[in-house]
Amino acid sequence: MNRVFRALVANDLRLFFSDKRALVATMFVPIMLASFFAMIFGGGDNSKKATIAVLVADADQSKVSRKIIEGLRTEGSFTLTPTSEEAARAAVRIGKASVALVIPKDFGKQSASAMFNPMAPRPKLTFLYDPAHNADLQMARGLMTQQVMQVVSQEAFPNPEVTGMGLSNPCEMESEAVVAKKPNEPKDASGGKASATHVFIGMGVQGLLFFAIDFAIGMVRDRRLGLWKRLRAAPISRLMLLGSRWISSTLIGLVVLSAVLAFGAMLYGIRVNGSTVGFLLLAVASSLMVAAFGLLIAALGRTEGQCRAFAVPAVLTMSFLGGAWIPTFMMPAWVQPISQLLPTRWAVDGFDLVTWRGLGLVETLPSLGVVLLFALIFAGFALARFRWED
Repeated sequence: MNRVFRALVANDLRLFFSDKRALVATMFVPIMLASFFAMIFGGGDNSKKATIAVLVADADQSKVSRKIIEGLRTEGSFTLTPTSEEAARAAVRIGKASVALVIPKDFGKQSASAMFNPMAPRPKLTFLYDPAHNADLQMARGLMTQQVMQVVSQEAFPNPEVTGMGLSNPCEMESEAVVAKKPNEPKDASGGKASATHVFIGMGVQGLLFFAIDFAIGMVRDRRLGLWKRLRAAPISRLMLLGSRWISSTLIGLVVLSAVLAFGAMLYGIRVNGSTVGFLLLAVASSLMVAAFGLLIAALGRTEGQCRAFAVPAVLTMSFLGGAWIPTFMMPAWVQPISQLLPTRWAVDGFDLVTWRGLGLVETLPSLGVVLLFALIFAGFALARFRWED
């Protein structure tokens, strides 16, 4: 009994250490991922957080408003860009900026008057914001409150030894989520669903990638069992074999993605507020891309263990850097351009555009084109590396 037990243990160890590629990947991947995430979130000098892009529409152009803007600029957390209110609204709506500040005309005069007279009309500062960047909004509001009180009080009391008693708030601050909304909805109704929509989109794309791993492992298993050799005797070309697998896995991927988003629609009210055609095309393109990625895994891996060893970290990296886990704006500045080299980033951003952002087909075309390009690249490499036998 002891001899049999030892033999079984020895056999498992022999099988594990005989697959050199899987062995190296199994030991190397955790080290690589741990080092990567530590480098991103380790808090060292190289993990400098990106500054927040804030658009400023200053209709006042007074001494007070200019001092407030300069105070925000010197604080160091923002990159301020002057623009008009219309341009700022359009930029926030498509995700080009996270926050925009609208300073109304006569803000300087009215704020000083409201500070001394509680009955006087108070000017209104409006923050146009992207609901996916709520943290940026809160930081902008906090620093803006500080700058307004400091600048307006300095203008009212040029002598620092004078203390004003019984002063009131010099202005009001209003936040508006710039998203698609129905005519009768309040301003922030659609914005409240942005986070839930983004999460379901990200997890849906990641679910497709993990399906691709299972699909690839199944193909490698069929090859190991000799099924591909028998199909070749039919005869069936490799283009026909890979093409049929590509289409079938694309259809399965569409079912997976549809199930995830349908669940989100039922429980969290996720809606396609933009182009329905763009949404459907993105779903097909993403499924094609992920199915081609599965073919590439099957073409590169010689065994099931090898496929799993290098595909799982690849999927995790693509999901994380592509914004499926956390929004990309929360990552360090040097990481964000890297994420644009991944198909997952374009897929997630594209779905964001046609769902809670409510944009049309034209705005979705760049994301759609990049995802389809990656699908063709993955499929081309898979066809080039295809082998009938191990």
